[in-house]
Amino acid sequence: MEEQDILENLVNLDSRAIEINEKRKKQLAELTKKYKEEEAKIINHYKKLIEEEKRAAVQKIQQEAQQEVNQLKLNNKELLEDMNQKFEAHLADITEEIVKKILESNR
Repeated sequence: MEEQDILENLVNLDSRAIEINEKRKKQLAELTKKYKEEEAKIINHYKKLIEEEKRAAVQKIQQEAQQEVNQLKLNNKELLEDMNQKFEAHLADITEEIVKKILESNR
């Protein structure tokens, strides 16, 4: 081979190497773009999952708190009814005793 053929081959190889390099750069840029898009999708997906779990946890806590409030209200109502019954019974006993003493003092 002549020197000119060798130089021509080297120029062709160099041109081809440049083309391949440019092609690889474009592929790398595209892969990087796809990676970033996929990464963003995954992040958004997990953000949604976290938000849903947070909402579910808050709702569960609110339901449990409301159940406790309802139970406390029921317990308080029962306690007040019991106290009222005892008060009425004591009031009746006191009234009966007062009437009894009045009647005894009138005799």
